[in-house]
Amino acid sequence: MPTILACYPHDLVSPARRWVQQLLGSPAKLLSVLAVVAALVWWQWPLIAGQDKRTDVVLLTDGFLNSTELPVVQRIHEDGRTLRWDDVATSWCNATDAVHHAVDEFDPAAIVLSFSDATGCDSTAVTDAVRAADGHSVVIVTQPGRSGIERAAAGAKLIDPTRYIGDQLTATSMPCQWWDPCSEGSVAVRTADGQLTPEGSDRVARLIVAELP
Repeated sequence: MPTILACYPHDLVSPARRWVQQLLGSPAKLLSVLAVVAALVWWQWPLIAGQDKRTDVVLLTDGFLNSTELPVVQRIHEDGRTLRWDDVATSWCNATDAVHHAVDEFDPAAIVLSFSDATGCDSTAVTDAVRAADGHSVVIVTQPGRSGIERAAAGAKLIDPTRYIGDQLTATSMPCQWWDPCSEGSVAVRTADGQLTPEGSDRVARLIVAELP
């Protein structure tokens, strides 16, 4: 240790030594520092372990979820998973091709599907998309107030967020949940055009994380 410290200027070593001595003399401060270090390691673990080089979750969706991406990204990352958004598909009609692409390109642990439009699609569009996952876990998020074609899916975990975001494509507020930062008993979850607010997106993201393998 003296040899290593000798390589550094005295005016840097002395304050550092005093800080270490003070830290070792105060168990509370030491525990605080260790807690901060542990939190940083946990947050960055996917990068440290090289998990950032693989994809855990691929989201294939329209504007329903990607209009407010940040809450979804944060929730999935906090769960220790990597995430990739894929906008290849725009409706259930081309979801099957998009799933094939996701499997071949990313080989994810799970694929999340959510589309509002099923106009002109085959009646088996959702089932075909699930089958295209070729054994990968599939989570389907229904969009309340939309086509409802997802309910015919088999072989996938189905999430219906109606309880948390309502079923109307208009400005909507819902009762606060324990995690919501609200003070008036309700929180806005949809905008006037039916899109999710950040709070609404966070609610759906929590449901998604709960169903991931």
